[in-house]
Amino acid sequence: MDSSLEKEVAVAARTVSPRADEIRRIAADLFERSGYAATTMTDIADAVGVFPGSLYHHFESKEELAVEIVAALNRELNRLPAVATRRRTSGNSSAEERIRQLAREVTTVSMRNAAAVRLLSYEAPTVATDRFRTALQARVPALDRAWKTAVDAVAVTGRGAKADPGLLRFTLHNVSLTASVNYPPGQDPKKIAGQLCDALFNGLVTDCPDDRTLNDSEASRAANNAITRWRSLDRPSTSDNRAEIVAAALREFARRGYEATTIRDIADAAGVRMGTLYRRVESKEAILRDILEFYGSCLDQAVRAVLTIGSSEAESLDALGRVFVHAKRRFRQESEIVKFGWSGREATTSPFHDYYLQTQERLRLLERVLGRGIRSGAIRHIGTPAEIAPHIRTVFWLPFQDFARSSENRSHQFLRETLLRGFVTS
Repeated sequence: MDSSLEKEVAVAARTVSPRADEIRRIAADLFERSGYAATTMTDIADAVGVFPGSLYHHFESKEELAVEIVAALNRELNRLPAVATRRRTSGNSSAEERIRQLAREVTTVSMRNAAAVRLLSYEAPTVATDRFRTALQARVPALDRAWKTAVDAVAVTGRGAKADPGLLRFTLHNVSLTASVNYPPGQDPKKIAGQLCDALFNGLVTDCPDDRTLNDSEASRAANNAITRWRSLDRPSTSDNRAEIVAAALREFARRGYEATTIRDIADAAGVRMGTLYRRVESKEAILRDILEFYGSCLDQAVRAVLTIGSSEAESLDALGRVFVHAKRRFRQESEIVKFGWSGREATTSPFHDYYLQTQERLRLLERVLGRGIRSGAIRHIGTPAEIAPHIRTVFWLPFQDFARSSENRSHQFLRETLLRGFVTS
């Protein structure tokens, strides 16, 4: 029996083994809480209540566990397109309802497979082996086709063509699939999907101004001023080599993740000796602190400027979308660093804790704007401000440039035509 066939037989045997299933479940919990890189086989053995050697009778490595956890997610996702096809051919539901149902199903699968989604979303690819990378990069083409078929059926009505069906597919797929890492735990997946679809299809603003009014608002000017400042800023340097060292660390942290990057990696990437590096920077932790302080300060100033300048709720949300669309391009490496270090962020010992607190403060500020709009009737009441704000943040923070190299203008216009005005609103 060749090695690949032996592995297939072993996996099949484990699939029906209660003990192996328990180990997978416990490993998934640990990966979800602590991250893959920080979890060892000893940690898993301790949680299971066995010696590490006993664990190896079931799984060769934590990588094998992770691959099977991701494979389980993909198996569930692969079942959904056939269900969507039967629903479409039955003719018993509208085009919009079919999208809503698919969003509910993908969100439910995400919540049920939170550890796998975390592995897909938060693990730096450079910490994985070829086999693990292959598992992380696996796609479900049939699901992509199901989204396209469902969205195209709605695009012929209302504002569909103007609102960019391609970016709507991109948004629905990514937000639904990553729901378990972008929304608080314990949330009802059907409610999450329903509110997301309400926001995208019907819009959040009851009487949205035209584009010229939005472009001329004080909030829009504040957003443009912030973006202009970002373009002119260079990270401060106190010595000849320090800027190069910080830039090298930025690249390595974004590529490997902060925890997996060593000070030697940074020195090699910067092309300096260790002695030179330590004369310019105190430590790896100090470099990360500088990067996050710069990044957080830029975001904080921009968000506060557009949300507190006194513009209407519609103008404020529109300008906030402009800020986020540009920030995702300008600070792509910084956002990758935060993503890979996001587990454990709530612990005061985490190097990402201060940045996490800033994000929570910005979210509260957005909630206040939404609350004011709901009370005045300017914002549709599809949920509480605390429920709506995470939807807005998640959609705004999507890397729209990854879809057909979408420009900033295209991405920002899409946000106007969906979150503000509604994809199907005539």
